Amino acid sequence: MTSGHLAIVKNGKIELVDPVSIPEGTKVFIIPIVLEPDTEERENWENFSLNNLNQCYAENEPEYNIESINNINFTK
Repeated sequence: MTSGHLAIVKNGKIELVDPVSIPEGTKVFIIPIVLEPDTEERENWENFSLNNLNQCYAENEPEYNIESINNINFTK
C-alpha cells in the first residue's frame, strides 16, 4: 500500500520526519506544500492531506511500471 509520509527540506535535501523502511532505489513522488510556521491550522492541513492521500490507494493496488502502460495520455 502506498501511504504519505511527512518530510521537510533541510540544506536542500528532503528528510523524512519519522523513519520509514523504503527499499533503496525506490522512486517517490513528492508534492511540496508551503505552510505557515507551526500552528494548529498547519497541523490540521497536514493530517487532512495525509489521511486523504492514504484513501487514494487500496490495500491491493498493483504496482505499475513503464512497460505496463499501453497508451500515454497527454493533455494540453
